[in-house]
Amino acid sequence: MTALSRKLSAPLAMIALASVGLLLSVMIILAGQIDQEAQQHDRDLVERGLVATIRDVEHAVAPQVIWDEAVDHLDQPFDVAWARDNITNYLAQQTGFDQVFVLDGQDRMRLAEAKEGRLTQAEAERRVAKLAPLVAKLRVSEHGLKPRDGRERRRALIAAPAQVSAFAKIEDEIYLVTASLVRSETQTAPVRRTPEAIVITAMKMEGAFVDAFADRFLLAGTHLHRALDTLDDETGYTHLPLLDANGAVVATLDWNPPHPGQRLLRKTIGPVMAVVCALALATILLARRGRMIAEGLIASEARSKHLALHDGLTGLANRLLFEERLRQAIEGLERKARPMAVLAIDLDRFKAVNDTHGHAAGDELIRKVGERLASVCRGGETVARLGGDEFGVVAADIDPNGAAILAERLLNALCGPMEMSFGVHFVSGSVGVVLVSPDQAHIGAAEAARRADVALYRAKSEGRGRYCFFEDAMDAALKARRALEEDLRAALRDGAVRLDYQPQVDAGDRVIGVEALARWSHPTRGEIPPDAFIPLAEDCGLSQEMGRYVLRRALRDSLRWRGLQVGINVSARQMKRAGFIDELAELIRETGANPRQLALEITESALLGDGEGAHDTVDSLRQMGFSLVLDDFGVGCASLSYIRRYPIDRIKIDRSFVAPLGQDADSEAVVAAIVRLAKALSLSVMAKGVETAAQREILKAIGCAQAQGFLFSPPVAAETIDALLAQGGRLHPPAQPDAA
Repeated sequence: MTALSRKLSAPLAMIALASVGLLLSVMIILAGQIDQEAQQHDRDLVERGLVATIRDVEHAVAPQVIWDEAVDHLDQPFDVAWARDNITNYLAQQTGFDQVFVLDGQDRMRLAEAKEGRLTQAEAERRVAKLAPLVAKLRVSEHGLKPRDGRERRRALIAAPAQVSAFAKIEDEIYLVTASLVRSETQTAPVRRTPEAIVITAMKMEGAFVDAFADRFLLAGTHLHRALDTLDDETGYTHLPLLDANGAVVATLDWNPPHPGQRLLRKTIGPVMAVVCALALATILLARRGRMIAEGLIASEARSKHLALHDGLTGLANRLLFEERLRQAIEGLERKARPMAVLAIDLDRFKAVNDTHGHAAGDELIRKVGERLASVCRGGETVARLGGDEFGVVAADIDPNGAAILAERLLNALCGPMEMSFGVHFVSGSVGVVLVSPDQAHIGAAEAARRADVALYRAKSEGRGRYCFFEDAMDAALKARRALEEDLRAALRDGAVRLDYQPQVDAGDRVIGVEALARWSHPTRGEIPPDAFIPLAEDCGLSQEMGRYVLRRALRDSLRWRGLQVGINVSARQMKRAGFIDELAELIRETGANPRQLALEITESALLGDGEGAHDTVDSLRQMGFSLVLDDFGVGCASLSYIRRYPIDRIKIDRSFVAPLGQDADSEAVVAAIVRLAKALSLSVMAKGVETAAQREILKAIGCAQAQGFLFSPPVAAETIDALLAQGGRLHPPAQPDAA
């Protein structure tokens, strides 16, 4: 038996070794094939990404060359100053190009700009000379331009850019160079028979450009390789050639490709060898084991791909997949005659759910919203969660009517009641829609998504719970608003927002106090009304800074008027902020103001819905010595309850009740009732918006002696208040003739 065992063991060992060798060979071959496929996929992705990047660069240059004014100033005579201000300086400083050259119609170098400094004429001409093939290529395309017939003009009024891009080696550096023909803005304009000027931009491929490209496509070890004769020395790297205008390779973009096959081999070879060496029947077990491992890896890769492209909370497409589908839809417009649509969706007041019920409730709401949105979209429409409470839809092959119907379906899906773990909840949303026609495919995915966001912003600003289609005017209005936001930031930073003070008088027209009012004189737009810039500050996150600014200025000015009460408006958002009391105490220490000289004017919204928090804030303010004034009394439905629950010192009757006095008996009765109520509660009462002597006399007759309004004085500068107090502090309202 022993001899027989030895005779059998040798063939079995040989079979086992052969099986191991065969299996290892197969695994090595498979690993190599997987690596090759991954490398080819990587190469294709990078090549498409490079083409897209070149397209983005060309789009960045297009607005400066598709310009009627540029055609006029760069023609005969060539306006060098204009070209420097509007072409080279803008592209080099604002858009970020490293070198910019302007050639006239005879291809003569007329202007050059570089980030490293102004180029000499000789340096500029030497560099432009290396780009002669690119310029010649653009001139060939210029000769092919011809006027469009009437039908084509109606389809596309905006002229398409004439641009040629290639890579070039300039002064031992590799650049992405784009030559753009200066053209008229509209295709209805006749084509000029003389050569047009050319703008050449060069962006260095080193450093930030390559790093950003690598981050965008998740590439490792990305760098430029210039020594083409040593490509074989860079073992393991993938090379993508960068071609100049003549088709010659000037450098290669190299990166370290992923090696999924090698990783698979390293993970499996140990267990395989252990099983084969330990057991005589290792061949069968190893095959089964290898199959299980391979299937597990494939399933794991499928799960990883799904997780990488889908939102973990809702299961919808995530932003990455949304952008890819949007890019594909826009690229497919060239093969279709119908437009496509992008819809941006945002839930209204979603933050209140998180604040009231917690983040778990917010997640539950997002999941249910995702289910509803997916249920009303067709199979060819991509629904994605873009983050937070933001969603998006890509709908290909759809006309304006279909896009409007889809937007209505999305809004209706959000409007119904939702059964939540914390109870029934009602939610609404806003939708922004942008249509992209086949002749607008050049705008790209990012611009299409941005326009949908602009339309969404307009929908929310018009009242929420609605949809809006993108219009060019929206973009201009949004840019103007953002410019005004930046101006307001600068005004707060530079102290350009001023405080005016409106006097408050007693029965003898003696000034007993002033109300601080913020005013802003814009350097170019003039006076911006408070009801415009104060909501703007709240929308753009400047409310806290604005409130602190007004408080500091008012506290400092109060030191000028000993014995005169200074009223300061405090918004509901300020009152409810956690650090408001500490901030106010710090400002008192900083300015040395006396809190007993200060009256904080609040509206009932500052007290609404905050429970014990509002009580604690009011108690702290009273302990610090501030007087509390309930402003705009009478316009809310719960003012009476507030003056009973909170230690209010004074109420101010809203101007809407004061204006009709003398003309409306009901208004006089309401004001009289408010005055009696205030006296019953031992509160002082003041009327706002007093503009006529008749109103003043009626208020005195019903017992309201304190008043404020244009009858006495408009809001004036602090220096005017100084002068008024120096003259005795008494105002004399102008006499008004009796009504006929």
